[in-house]
Amino acid sequence: MKAQQLKSKIISEDSNCQIDCLIQQLDNVKHIAESGFWVSTDELRLLLSLDDSFIDSLNKKVIFQIQDYRFSWRNFECILVDRQLGKVFWAIRTKQDVLPSTNNNSAQIPAYLPIIQDPKPSTNNESIILNLAPEAEIIPSPYALIDDFLSTSQLNDLLRYSISKQSEFIPTTNSASDPNYRRSFYLTHFPEFSELMIKLVRKITPQIITHLAINNFVIGQVESQMTAHNHGNYYKIHNDSGSPDSASRVLTYVYYYNREPKAFTGGELVIYDSKIENGYSVGAKSHKIIQPTNNTIVFFPSYCMHEVLPVSCPTEYFADSRFTINGWVRHV
Repeated sequence: MKAQQLKSKIISEDSNCQIDCLIQQLDNVKHIAESGFWVSTDELRLLLSLDDSFIDSLNKKVIFQIQDYRFSWRNFECILVDRQLGKVFWAIRTKQDVLPSTNNNSAQIPAYLPIIQDPKPSTNNESIILNLAPEAEIIPSPYALIDDFLSTSQLNDLLRYSISKQSEFIPTTNSASDPNYRRSFYLTHFPEFSELMIKLVRKITPQIITHLAINNFVIGQVESQMTAHNHGNYYKIHNDSGSPDSASRVLTYVYYYNREPKAFTGGELVIYDSKIENGYSVGAKSHKIIQPTNNTIVFFPSYCMHEVLPVSCPTEYFADSRFTINGWVRHV
């Protein structure tokens, strides 16, 4: 009997301790909300007792998001307000103080309910795990499309130059070394036009960043390559910043040009929206389709999943290819 009473007393004391800790935690969060202080993501992790998987998922969601991105925690809202020296900062507000957001880029994440645990492993079989995995949500992928990007003389000179370099184009490769993942040809050295394209892209990038609502960044290297897609060529779904050597890519661009009248069909660029699954960003089913229209250029964030649909070019003449100059804008 005494042993049972002692066990009940210990359980009661543990429960009271958890309740006291929870009250203290909520008071601390309320104090931050009322003071208007900003907290970094690392500080937010400690304040709300968020686990590593949730933080990893959150970092992936907001890497290129603008201000006003938000998520719920109990009856509070955590709102992205600024970035300084590579850190993300958040404001905390009570829900009754937060007006509904009209920003289409903000996202509502289902309430995340962390459980405050005793440092010692629990032996209570009746304990309830309150951690809820965020539901997958669609994150729209933005893009910017510009018509008549080059002058008529520049376009004609570029097309003649590209056709004359046929013997220097080599088959493309991919990081997975899968010959069935990507089929096309590319030219890496074309200074007569790569310098022109890099100069134009660098000049317009600040406007594109604003248009796409990408958080401002210091522009570093601008890369450029020339590609040719002929009959049966394609590039399966991928993104442009998923490996260590490409992680600094922020913006992808693709400039389209071809001989008129156009002798190919297909070759559309499909840009997929994103969703978070198991802490990773993956392509959603929803998407946008960009037609490879002569003398147009498209910009989109490099993290977006995208693919090039198969090209049909019955003549199979190199001069009738779907030509592009594509590349990436990196941050410093």
